[in-house]
Amino acid sequence: MKYIKLDSVRAFPDARANKEQALKVLEEAAEVFGAWQVRESYDTETIGEIYTPEQCMSIRAINDGNLLDELADTITACCNLSSALGVTDLTPYLARCEERNRKRGRYE
Repeated sequence: MKYIKLDSVRAFPDARANKEQALKVLEEAAEVFGAWQVRESYDTETIGEIYTPEQCMSIRAINDGNLLDELADTITACCNLSSALGVTDLTPYLARCEERNRKRGRYE
């Protein structure tokens, strides 16, 4: 199984467990999808007709970086909501999530 390392995430001091904070998670997740769409729109074959291989790699790296930035924003928004709910350690919740996913056969 592959694990992704996350460092401690600093929550915003003014995060509240309200509709706006819950919607922030959704907004950031939508931005992840938008960044993924941009990444996918630069199909290697299509841009390979226009750009050199080095330029293609650079475009892909920039798009990957944008996507990863949006993922980090989403994680931060989730952690802000967690903090607002009084939870500073998501470890047990992530373990429960992993167990649910294991039962669903997602790690096979």
